[in-house]
Amino acid sequence: MGLGIWLLFGLAAALGDAGGDAVTKRHLTHFSPYAMGLARFLFAVPFLLLVALGLSWPELDRTFWWVVAAMVPLEVAATLLYMQALRVSHLSLCIPFLAFTPVFMILTGWVFLGEELGRWGIGGVFLIAGGSYILSLGAEEAGFWGPFRALAREPGPRLMLGVALLYSCTAALFKKAVLHADPAFFGVFYPILLSGVMLGGYPLARTAGGPAFKSIWGWGLVLGFFVALSILSVAQGLTLAPAAYMIAVKRTSLLFSVFIGGMWLKERPFLPRLAGAGLMFGGVILIALKGAIF
Repeated sequence: MGLGIWLLFGLAAALGDAGGDAVTKRHLTHFSPYAMGLARFLFAVPFLLLVALGLSWPELDRTFWWVVAAMVPLEVAATLLYMQALRVSHLSLCIPFLAFTPVFMILTGWVFLGEELGRWGIGGVFLIAGGSYILSLGAEEAGFWGPFRALAREPGPRLMLGVALLYSCTAALFKKAVLHADPAFFGVFYPILLSGVMLGGYPLARTAGGPAFKSIWGWGLVLGFFVALSILSVAQGLTLAPAAYMIAVKRTSLLFSVFIGGMWLKERPFLPRLAGAGLMFGGVILIALKGAIF
């Protein structure tokens, strides 16, 4: 029963991530990284509040609050690195390096959650990471070692590897928090809390004049919808599957981002960056059919 449902939640989260990244890259990169991150959470709040109308406040224990306290600074740091990567690099070049999140989660999922993955699940995770490597072969750096040279010379991929490492921790902690609360509640509570924290810190971080969010309110609401879709889908899916499996499927957003980067943002080279698509889908299929037996 859980197999098909968690896979759908993972794919919904992937769609939300890809849509949110594309809108951010197209319409928000003239803001500072802090303002970009704040906008992503702030514009999601109206949609989250609509969901909140049908929720009740569950009983929350001490573990929940300790986990949230640990997550918030990690999430803010990851968001700032993420937004800076989107500002300085092609969407289709930097985003593929997020595929290393589920690879790092083989360790963090075991440390924080005690999850031990089967060989099929681990194989699927590495297929997805390998697919992201092949996608990166389309960078201006040619040859087998091109992605590694791009990582050394391009700030975007380097920043995204840092984001992947931070997300491997926050995703595992996210599941722990969900297990100590209601999934829908945490999917609403956590991003609203983050938007409040970042809004409170914004006067200290902003540059002169600040961003005029009202100038992008239309696209901001589109962005907020995608962000809310991703967060709520992840919260539900993590209760049905190991965190590494869920995040691996969520990372199929990389494929969507490469398509969007080429077709909508006109990023080039386009076709070489699609070379890893089959390998990444193979990893998703392997996880869905074999790796989810736990």
